[in-house]
Amino acid sequence: MKKITHVKKLLGSTLILIVFLTGCQPREAEETPQPQMEETPMGEAAIPQPGVPFAIHRDIVLDPAVTEDADSLLVSGFLYEGLVQLDESDTIQPALAESWVISDDQLDYIFEIRPNARFSDGTPITTDIIVQNFNRWFDPQSPLHGEGNFPNWRNLFLAFNGERDSGKKAISQVDGIQKVDVNTVIIHLNRPEPNLLKYLAQPAFSILNLDALAAGGYDARDSSILTSGPYVISAWTDEGLTLSPNPSYWNPVEDDLTFTWK
Repeated sequence: MKKITHVKKLLGSTLILIVFLTGCQPREAEETPQPQMEETPMGEAAIPQPGVPFAIHRDIVLDPAVTEDADSLLVSGFLYEGLVQLDESDTIQPALAESWVISDDQLDYIFEIRPNARFSDGTPITTDIIVQNFNRWFDPQSPLHGEGNFPNWRNLFLAFNGERDSGKKAISQVDGIQKVDVNTVIIHLNRPEPNLLKYLAQPAFSILNLDALAAGGYDARDSSILTSGPYVISAWTDEGLTLSPNPSYWNPVEDDLTFTWK
């Protein structure tokens, strides 16, 4: 497979934020109003480049599932990874999932997970971890869901598990996720969603370490944050933060990225 330059790849994932904030809202379910959100201008000039400090605000949130803040999602896109990713031409590429198959009725997406996918501490990223991350976003009964409102999930998938319209039909496009075996998960849909893979490429749906999440580790402001993507935080200071290559990442990068506080 052709190797993708990660900064260019993230350009695709970042630009698609415009889509998910504005022009590509999901089809509306019955009696389910969609939030009106302002466009956030972005472009190639607004993407961090190695060797060039990039200014962001100080109060970033590094749990991407619970924030709509553009700077937080930008940094999260370098630290974490989901099942798939977008390249610079807005084409879906493998990420934690090395391949996938879509059923003929477009209701089942079957993902094969990389056997060498690991968090930055070397812990394997298993199908159980992926299922529990997914249920955290989707299912209010998940112990990890907590009191978060998970705005990105509601924006794109319309509702959480158990929410129904006046006709008792499930509002969410997503019916659930199932572990098939140690390498395979299936996402079941209630109705076809042609943008599903692009939605799953968003930083908001990145995979986090469950133990660290339960312990509040993603509230840290230092290099202890465990990541699933190409970078780790190597320095967090009063001036900004530095991201360095994640030695456990399946597709290594080479250069540091530097962010300064506005």
